Amino acid sequence: MERLLAERDRETIVGDLREEYAASILPNLGRLRADSWYLRQALSFVPRFFSERGPTGEILLCVSLVTLACACWLAAMEGLLRHPGYVTRVGVAISIAVISLAVIVVRMLHLEARSERWLWTAAVALIGIGGHAFLRNARAAHFEGFVLLISLIFVLQGLLMLIFLGRSGERESRSVPT
Repeated sequence: MERLLAERDRETIVGDLREEYAASILPNLGRLRADSWYLRQALSFVPRFFSERGPTGEILLCVSLVTLACACWLAAMEGLLRHPGYVTRVGVAISIAVISLAVIVVRMLHLEARSERWLWTAAVALIGIGGHAFLRNARAAHFEGFVLLISLIFVLQGLLMLIFLGRSGERESRSVPT
């Protein structure tokens, strides 16, 4: 839990939680319910971890690089194998590559494109594409592990984009004088 807190708060908050757990929660609730209480308290700090000081932007950049590589690989494989419907799948893979490349450029250049509608639309599109591929693979006659991983990476990038965009919007609204 210490990693979820700012360094200046670690000792006091963790100490207070442990003290409350040992002094009042454990004796009153029993081990299982007290442990559940402690876990809920620890998880309540997760949103703060992904705040403006958190690593969301860096994680998003790394996932975008992986997504870009996966999309390029998928486009190349579809172009080589030419299964029925490959043109559509190549188009989707290229679209994903373009989205990932755009996110990489925006993050690396620290551009102020956080509120752009296209980023929100792209995030939802990645989640939809990844979710569709995941479900389709789960129902397929032959399960393909790499498709499962790639689809989950697409969903992860979309979710990270939404988190990052949401956090950026909160910072912008706080900085606007009222």
